[in-house]
Amino acid sequence: MGVGAMFVLAALSQAKLQILERENTIELANATKRFTLRKIDKARRGSIFSSDGKPLAQDANAYELTVQFARVPKSDAFFLDLANATGIAASEFSSIAESGAKSKTWDDAVSSDRAEAISEVKTKWRADGVSLKAAADREYPLGEAASCVVGVVREQSQVVKGTGVNGIPPRFERGVAATGLESSRNDLLTGQDGVRVGLTDRDGAFLPMRMEDEGKARIDGKAITLTIDSDLQDFATQAIKKAVEEHDAENGVAIVITPGEGDILAMANWPSFDPNGHIQGEFGYNPAYMAQLEPGSTFKILTLAKAMDEGKVDLNSIVQCRGVLSVTAKGKPVHCDSHHGNRAHGTTDSIKAIAKSCNVSAATWALRVGRPQMIDYIQKLGLLKRTGIGGTKEARGLFRFDEYAQTLQLAHVGFGQSITCTPLGLASAFSMLGNGGTLVPPRLIKKVGDEELPVGPGERILKEETVDKMVTCLESVIESDSGTGKDLRIPGYRLGGKTGTAQKVGSGVKGYVSNFIGFVPARNPRAVVLVMVNNPKKGYYGATVAGPAFKEIAKQVIRHFNIPPSVTSKAGQ
Repeated sequence: MGVGAMFVLAALSQAKLQILERENTIELANATKRFTLRKIDKARRGSIFSSDGKPLAQDANAYELTVQFARVPKSDAFFLDLANATGIAASEFSSIAESGAKSKTWDDAVSSDRAEAISEVKTKWRADGVSLKAAADREYPLGEAASCVVGVVREQSQVVKGTGVNGIPPRFERGVAATGLESSRNDLLTGQDGVRVGLTDRDGAFLPMRMEDEGKARIDGKAITLTIDSDLQDFATQAIKKAVEEHDAENGVAIVITPGEGDILAMANWPSFDPNGHIQGEFGYNPAYMAQLEPGSTFKILTLAKAMDEGKVDLNSIVQCRGVLSVTAKGKPVHCDSHHGNRAHGTTDSIKAIAKSCNVSAATWALRVGRPQMIDYIQKLGLLKRTGIGGTKEARGLFRFDEYAQTLQLAHVGFGQSITCTPLGLASAFSMLGNGGTLVPPRLIKKVGDEELPVGPGERILKEETVDKMVTCLESVIESDSGTGKDLRIPGYRLGGKTGTAQKVGSGVKGYVSNFIGFVPARNPRAVVLVMVNNPKKGYYGATVAGPAFKEIAKQVIRHFNIPPSVTSKAGQ
């Protein structure tokens, strides 16, 4: 009998059962309760996409193959057809059948293409013993480049042992959404299972039918679209990986954010983990929003901006830097480090002070602003609160409001010490400068299902004319021959930025945090790029440790946005 005729007969049989004899069939089933069946209709977990439409997390279109050998033809031709469809050797099927085994389930998942071919073989041979069950595997196409943002769901059973990093267990139980957005947005992604009600025929096949008990429709999990750009995320991961490994650092972060919308285009970190592989030890720690680190000298820009906005200084204001500043009679003095052994920067205006990263100048600016005004400023910048992007275990910055030596504390805050923040919090604060003085909260989730989430409301922090002057200072760091970032120039483009090197403080804590943050391009930036390297063992200055990664990411941002060359730049002359 031809395959076409078989299909026709099958269709007529189902039509007779479900249409012509439907009432009698249901009446008989209800009376006997022998053939009715309720099946769980498993909801699909929502996918997570990048802003450019690429999947970052999705349920695999994979199936689990089971063969009940008592219910399939004992034919070499059948086994050969099944082998062609599955990719499993025909000899394996025949040997299992000859061994007397009742059934076997194969661990390796079957692709959707193979599943279709297997269904055709099943229909052709009327092999009721061949069954396919949807596998619950989760795929992460961008792998370790996005795992600490997206998180992971693990299906294989693992024993929870230890506490891991920041309380995140290094292993987890079956089916747990363990970290990242998979965990924090689990309620949106999970969906609700449904129930299908129908009958079974004499061969055990399920026939869904309309009955008095209609069951429950399944609700699939909602898809989530992020602001992350897949190419920038992957590139930033490779750049920060190189910086961490070359300088033997504890970890590192690279963030790319648009100042006008607060969209996080990349939030990369290293070390990371492969969500598609076997996970061992600690995983899921994302220092971009979990780490509390001193911002160091990058904060000098924010201090100067506030001082200028308050009218306490201007671009031409002079500070005499002798390499040391005694803030109080008994407290430790503030020291400068000019990178050349001689701590004194001499007579410095505001532009020169930023270009050379003068601690004495920054401390002086903060003291002129005053403690209440600086605290209010820090709070408005959002440095002491969580950004609310949706990550698990997000940290917030720390500041001792009850500090005894308040004057000395204020001086230290001026150049980024005596305060901690997350790297993402610092990048967001700098985005305010890139947005003309208006702070827009950072955003990681762009859409939930088909609903576009709005950009957060902006809050003006500084006057626009103040910010314009600050850009001149940022440019001097790279464009000036005496600037700490002069080696980071890109031919044809004017960039602005600030180096940072903060010595880690605290009981038993040693090392440095090296960072660089900048605008691409300097004027009307399309993106703010932050690179932060924690506790490097080989070198520690921000320009040499974090700077090269910033430069490479800046080049990629230029290519991504197709940014035209600047009118003039030192590197282009």
